[in-house]
This record gives sequence, structure tokens and C-alpha cells, in this order.
Amino acid sequence: MSRARDSKRYLEVGVSQGHLMSQIHTRTAIGVDPSFDITFNVSHGKTIVTLVQVPSDTFFAEYDYAALAGGPPDLIFLDGMHTFEYLLRDFFNAEAIASDRTLIVLHDCLPLNAEMAERNAKVSAQLGVNTRFPYHWTGDVWKIIPILQTYRPDLRLVYVDCPPTGLVCVTNLNPASKTLKTQYFAIVDAFRALGNDLPAIDNLYGTIDITPSSRITNDHDLTLYFGG
Repeated sequence: MSRARDSKRYLEVGVSQGHLMSQIHTRTAIGVDPSFDITFNVSHGKTIVTLVQVPSDTFFAEYDYAALAGGPPDLIFLDGMHTFEYLLRDFFNAEAIASDRTLIVLHDCLPLNAEMAERNAKVSAQLGVNTRFPYHWTGDVWKIIPILQTYRPDLRLVYVDCPPTGLVCVTNLNPASKTLKTQYFAIVDAFRALGNDLPAIDNLYGTIDITPSSRITNDHDLTLYFGG
């Protein structure tokens, strides 16, 4: 008998048109985006859907996820602003409202070239137009990986090859941890100085093992990767 994660409560940061949210089956889903452009049926497969049109910083500061959803999120998908300092804030704010069994999924952290990792979306599009991957913008959110490796070695990170630019799945969360929040400015200063070029990205890939998504989706026990 297969064992799957029982996700009744979902949080998505960076909903945009709602394509991903429309594919999620859960009881309660909350989506956060400063400017929704919904073109998909985000209510599909759900009982309750709440869309909160504010920046993620505002959501975490002013809204009570547990009160809105009836408990902590089981699954969180972070796909907000594509610069590492924004994702860092989204991550530690999301972890603070999680439980110890929540799965946090980070999008676009495995860039395929330096052009898509450019911090400015317009510059990235200009540089990448004649590459193999035009108009794929990840920004420099890949830096969240060495940040978590350095400051939160207690976390379990699984790197998945979902196209085009991967997923990082994070478990073994500690909602009480203040490490990333209290050291936020020091971390930002240190990793702003880290290169955002091809050698730096190549170095990233030398520090991680990537798991094929097919192995996870075909396995009979997801707890092997993400816990219970």
C-alpha cells in the first residue's frame, strides 16, 4: 500500500495566473500574490479557497494562516519575487507558521544558465533571447541553497529535477528557529557579495545531488524523501 503525504491545508506564495494552484487537490488553499491575474480554475479539487492580494511580507506580518485555514499548512509552495533576499524572508516566515511535518517547496532554484539567473527580469530576457532557454527567469534565488546549507544544516533538502528549473523540497522544519531571521542582514550582505555567474552556479551543482522526479512519483513510499 502506498504512503502519500496527507495535505489538507495548502499555502502558495506567488500565484500569478493560478496554473499550479489549479492542479493542487486539498481541502483548504490560501494563495498570496500582490497582483493576481487568474486565468485558471484555482477552486478545482478544493473545498475552500482564499486569495489574499498583498505582498508576501504583508501577508506574513498581518494575516494568521492558521486562523484562516483551520491549522498550520501541510504544504507550502514558494514562488514569489525571484531575488534571494525575498525568498529568504518568505522561507523563514513560512517556516514560522509551519508544523514539524510541513513540506516547503521552493521553485526556480536550479538555473540552467547565468542569463536566467540575472536579478533583473528585463535584463535577463535581453541576455537570454538567443540562448537555449529564452525568457526563463529564475533570478538569483539559487542562493537560498548555500544559505540553508550554511545556516540551517538541520533541515532536510531534496533537490528535484522538475523542468525547467527544478524544485527544492525542505522538511525537518523547526518553526521555533530564529536563526535566519535574526541573522538576515548579515546573510544578505554575505550572499549579495557571492557571484551570480556561471562559475558560481556550476559550483552550486557541485554541492548537491539531484533526484529524478520520476523516482519520487513512481516510488511507493514518499516518506523516503519527505518524512511522514
